[in-house]
Amino acid sequence: MKTKELIEQLKKADPSGESHVRINGDGIPIYCVKKEGYWDGPYDYFDEDGNWIRTTEGHKVDLYCRDVNAFVSEQIHAHSLTGVTPWEDVKKKFKTETTYCIDDHNDEVYDRLIKEAKEDYDLISDIVLRSYNESRTEMGKNALKGWRWFQNKDVDNVKEGEPNMHVYYTWKVLDENGKDRGSNIHHTECVQKSGFWSKLDNNEMPGYYEWKFILEPGTTLADDNDPMIKEMGKLLECEPIQKIPKE
Repeated sequence: MKTKELIEQLKKADPSGESHVRINGDGIPIYCVKKEGYWDGPYDYFDEDGNWIRTTEGHKVDLYCRDVNAFVSEQIHAHSLTGVTPWEDVKKKFKTETTYCIDDHNDEVYDRLIKEAKEDYDLISDIVLRSYNESRTEMGKNALKGWRWFQNKDVDNVKEGEPNMHVYYTWKVLDENGKDRGSNIHHTECVQKSGFWSKLDNNEMPGYYEWKFILEPGTTLADDNDPMIKEMGKLLECEPIQKIPKE
């Protein structure tokens, strides 16, 4: 189906344009993007003779949707001292507005939704926390070697509703030799969420914020009552030799 055909069908089905769109089984439509036919793999359509065609020719419009699993993933965040986002906080994001005459039917709709979300939460939260902790430990050790993190300031300029690739990508992540190691969630998520890095607008790299580790490269840790310091000492496996200077 071409975009003009889809638009025509949507107008015919709902002239007011006020109805929500649902793609059965694929979640809630979020946004669409026009792409070259070959980009992100081939696409399918039915030709005039009813044949199934898979092709990379021309252009396509990808309609992106968010299902329960993806939505749960977006709600789960890892933090150094508190673990992952609690289930009760995620659960509050799911609501139903059903109007069946029998209350039990309304309850069933909600219960099924929550059951699906909880199953996804249990699986995803374990993966998120394990991955986050591994990344945090590795990036903390890299910071003590002299790595530096710079985030593109375009992160502040993305239009509402559009995906923001600058949150985790388009960074400059430089190792101790100044080599760009590339940016991805593994390199940048814990930098923003752990509390071990501070975001600075210091113009060290024009057009970028610097996320600076709270310890200078080469610093070792001392015994301290600060839970953040204790946590850092544990994750970096440093000997308690040198007290961290506090401003």
